[in-house]
Amino acid sequence: MDIIRNDEEILNLIKCDKKILKKPSSPKASNRDITTRFKVVSIDETLEFEIFFAQNARLPEDFSLGLMFGKYLLLRCNGFHGTTVSGYHKYGHHAQIHSHTLTYNDIMNGRNDKPTKIDDMTGKYVNFVSAQLHFLQSCGIINYQEFFDFSYLNQITFDDL
Repeated sequence: MDIIRNDEEILNLIKCDKKILKKPSSPKASNRDITTRFKVVSIDETLEFEIFFAQNARLPEDFSLGLMFGKYLLLRCNGFHGTTVSGYHKYGHHAQIHSHTLTYNDIMNGRNDKPTKIDDMTGKYVNFVSAQLHFLQSCGIINYQEFFDFSYLNQITFDDL
């Protein structure tokens, strides 16, 4: 796993073309989430990644989609989450859809599965299903259409306006 030496290599791992080799498992209930996990590989099949889709069973707007490379959580796209009895958690980004991207600094500080770079995803997706489409495209999954049907989505983004 010495492949990660800087932020550019992290972004290359996220964006490199990948393919799903085997049909993703059916969603499974675990704790408070319904989760699907599956493996993807780089086109040359030299790199293996794991993807997870998790959605809160009671709050559909609370979800997380992640791309793992070994012990590294390279990218996580989230819905709205972090509410407490007194309102939103102290972190303001929890009140909007957002993503977390791993940085080399995270790795150097032992935060391999807790990426700190936060990006606002407003306009990129609006719910769990459109987030899946955005995530699969952002992660370079070239054959996702063979396993996921998004044909019924006709999402308009701010970029289309």
